[in-house]
Order: sequence, then structure tokens, then C-alpha cells
Amino acid sequence: MASFKEIESLVNDPQSIKILVTVSADGIVHAVPKGTIHTDEAGNIEYAELFESSQSYRNITASLWFNKKAAILIIGENGAAYEVSGSIKTILVAGRKFEEAYKKIEAEKGFDIAAVIKIVPESVEDLNPRKKFAEQEETHFFYKHLDRIAKQA
Repeated sequence: MASFKEIESLVNDPQSIKILVTVSADGIVHAVPKGTIHTDEAGNIEYAELFESSQSYRNITASLWFNKKAAILIIGENGAAYEVSGSIKTILVAGRKFEEAYKKIEAEKGFDIAAVIKIVPESVEDLNPRKKFAEQEETHFFYKHLDRIAKQA
């Protein structure tokens, strides 16, 4: 398992694909790309939620209220992929940080934002298939298919 510190540069790379995964109060999974995801000065995940009416904003708000988690899938240009899970810490709709993000998005995209969301990373999973397979071989040796066992005999 990787640490969040190890992948911060990937999170902050504008070329990386970042997909926010949330769950509604009804348990329906929602995944959406979020180009504004980055790390803040304290090493937390932060992003500007662009739309008041978005499903992700409703889900994030419910996650804060009911102490649920969110996940971010991060895929780098080099194919490296990680899933970061964490708890919603704050939803800012006013204040200095909100105003900074508001002005930045307005200048870049031409419209305002709904909020600035902060997520505290709690776990990082490396999704590299070779690493996942090696981990499975080491920790769950009984998951081998019969044909692989027969080849070893």
C-alpha cells in the first residue's frame, strides 16, 4: 500500500485524470471527472465543486453529514493508477479559500463555483495489475485457478 505523500505529485499533475467517486444516500455510486482536484498546503485533497445542482455535490454533502467516505481514482500519463479513499472534512461556501478558488475558476472557465471541498486521505491503493497479482499470490495463495496448479505439478 502506497502513502498519500508518495503520490501527491501525481494528484497535482494537470495531465492526470482524476475521478471522484461518491455514494448517494440511497447507495447509488456516482463517478465523475473533477479537473480541479489537487492537494492543499496541509496535504489533504481539495477541489472546487463547480455546480450547486450536481449529484457529486449532493453526495459529498450527505457524506459530510453522515460521516461517509469518498474515493478518488487518479490515473497518471504513465499509466500509474491509485485509489485514494478519505473522509469529507469541510465544505466551504465562503471565506478566503473559497474566494480564491472562485476567482481562479471564474478567470479560467468563465463561471462561478458552488463550494471548495476538503477530503482527508485515509488510504491509498496502488492499482498496478502486476503489483495486485503479486500481492494476491502472496496473501491469497488459494485463489489460484486449477489450470495453474496443474501446470505446477
